[in-house]
Amino acid sequence: MATSTSISTKDRILATAAELFAQRGFSSASLQDVADRLGITKAALYYHFDSKDEILLTVLRPYLEAADEFLDRHSADQDPHLLLAEYLDLLLEFRTALDVIAFDRSVLNHPEIGEISHGQTLRLRRLLAGEAASTERGVAATAALGAVRAAAALTSNSSDPAVRGVILRAAMAALDSADWSGD
Repeated sequence: MATSTSISTKDRILATAAELFAQRGFSSASLQDVADRLGITKAALYYHFDSKDEILLTVLRPYLEAADEFLDRHSADQDPHLLLAEYLDLLLEFRTALDVIAFDRSVLNHPEIGEISHGQTLRLRRLLAGEAASTERGVAATAALGAVRAAAALTSNSSDPAVRGVILRAAMAALDSADWSGD
């Protein structure tokens, strides 16, 4: 039976694994690395988790669920500026998860995570570009999302209001580059 100490250990395992996955990449960070950083045995990790994949899914689940909730709350008729601003806020709130996903291709190739992440990206693109968007509008929406994601992941002070403003202006410039006159 799990005690409050084991819950704390489980949380420490998740925090340490998330940090190592973000720093080294999921494929490069081993469970032994996690155990060594925590000063516990690898067997102690397996007491709490069955596999490295289970740890990865547990680390990313809060972000993936929050992203689904974000998408469920929004509609295509919403102001794209507001949508991108709120999306940036979501990414910054889950910065470690973003780093895990953004910097290791094996995470996006993970069957469950890849499918969820790809589906979320398509939904977000449809929200920005419209359901029956032209190729040009779809590419512009993809570029805007890329600008927000890359800047959030690669800019250490991306929550600074001035930096945040630059990120959003760059994303909107990408979005505005498409011909929207057919609306």
